Amino acid sequence: MKKARKVILILLLVLFIVSCRPQPDLSRDFPETETWGETFEVFWKKMSTNYLFWSLDYDEGRGWDSVYDEYKEKFDALGLVEDSTRSAEEQKKNTLKAYRYFFEITKSLSDGHYALEIDDKSGNRIRLSPSSYRSLKNYGFSDDDIFKFLYDPEYLSNPIFSDWLEYCMENTATIMEKTFGLPSDVGGYNDALANGALAEQYHFSAMKYFNTRNGFHIVLGRNSEGIVYFSFSGFNFNNYFDEDAGDNGVVKIVRDFFTLISDEETTGVIIDLRGNTGGFITDMSNLWTAFMPSDIDSVTIGYTRRKASENRTDYNAWIPFVINRSHLFEYGNFNKDLPIAIILNGSSISCAEMSTCFFMALRDDYGYDVRLFGEPSCGGMGSLNYDSEEMFNGGISSIAPYVSLLYTPYCQMKYLDGICYEGKGLPVDENVEFDHDAFNDGRDLRLSAALEWISSK
Repeated sequence: MKKARKVILILLLVLFIVSCRPQPDLSRDFPETETWGETFEVFWKKMSTNYLFWSLDYDEGRGWDSVYDEYKEKFDALGLVEDSTRSAEEQKKNTLKAYRYFFEITKSLSDGHYALEIDDKSGNRIRLSPSSYRSLKNYGFSDDDIFKFLYDPEYLSNPIFSDWLEYCMENTATIMEKTFGLPSDVGGYNDALANGALAEQYHFSAMKYFNTRNGFHIVLGRNSEGIVYFSFSGFNFNNYFDEDAGDNGVVKIVRDFFTLISDEETTGVIIDLRGNTGGFITDMSNLWTAFMPSDIDSVTIGYTRRKASENRTDYNAWIPFVINRSHLFEYGNFNKDLPIAIILNGSSISCAEMSTCFFMALRDDYGYDVRLFGEPSCGGMGSLNYDSEEMFNGGISSIAPYVSLLYTPYCQMKYLDGICYEGKGLPVDENVEFDHDAFNDGRDLRLSAALEWISSK
């Protein structure tokens, strides 16, 4: 009898503790918050119901309850977000405590796209990003340095970050300037001789490039050995491919790319996705159809799933992620025996990683000769949709009035091997360390490794 009474008391205690936690608000109609405690509570609910990657984080979602237990009192103790009785110094100190709590909660999330932007309306802003945290941590920075880096814009000028900032700037624009001696600030479509020794080092006599003021950069060329090089900063082709856009510079370069890769004089292809920030998924079909075997209409590059309900780990079944054949251009026929090199770095994300999966699938399922160079990618392969919070149990949202952005995907992806590379990045076949001095001197070691591999074929 005593044993039964003890069990009942334990059950009642568990029920009491659980009932103290906020239950998911199915209406999603959250009021504006005034205190840090209220802000945290809405944040915790939204994460509980909308975050996709609980299968990877916080002990498969079970640990998220303990986050509430640990932090609710801490946030409550901070009081009002805006308190007119505090001095500016006190206000900032209080705000930074809240930001540090959010930093500790989110820093180890696997979601490569994840961002949490908070503004206390008193001049204190922060953007928390687990992918930035991982990158800075890999460079050896402490949590204190990383936190200050994220909330204090002036701290960016600290010399300790100079190497890391240069490493992050390895993208299409800097490759144009450092590797090929091409101007990245000349707008529109250009067809010009590559500049001097930098391009001659890689045996390029001429290159085509395109720049826009919003940072869309494209480079295309073929060297004296017949190796085609194609780099672009993001999957921003969609608007340029519109019928109303006409035969613009982007279309010209893309058509030239399709012509080159099917040309008999071509000996190999390099797709350089370093620093590629992703973009429109539809662009992958329009670009990569050029490489598809002529007898198929689609390539399966992995599997995706969404949340099925408000419960943390209640997912829909995995369904094939398919890139369908596009009929937008004349594509020609690509010789599958030609070697294809993909170059990645830690800033290659989203459609850049999905595209890499496309070429991996060509290798693994169709026997193409594909090799990955550089370093593992960012690890952000979830699909984004700005309206997804209302349509699905996931997606981009905010918490009025202080959390301006809670940025997270609505769709999770894994590759054909069954592995979800979210937060880890796609591994490369040949790791080539980034060398700041060499890159700034025009010696692009990662490109050199790709060219050498194709030349050896």
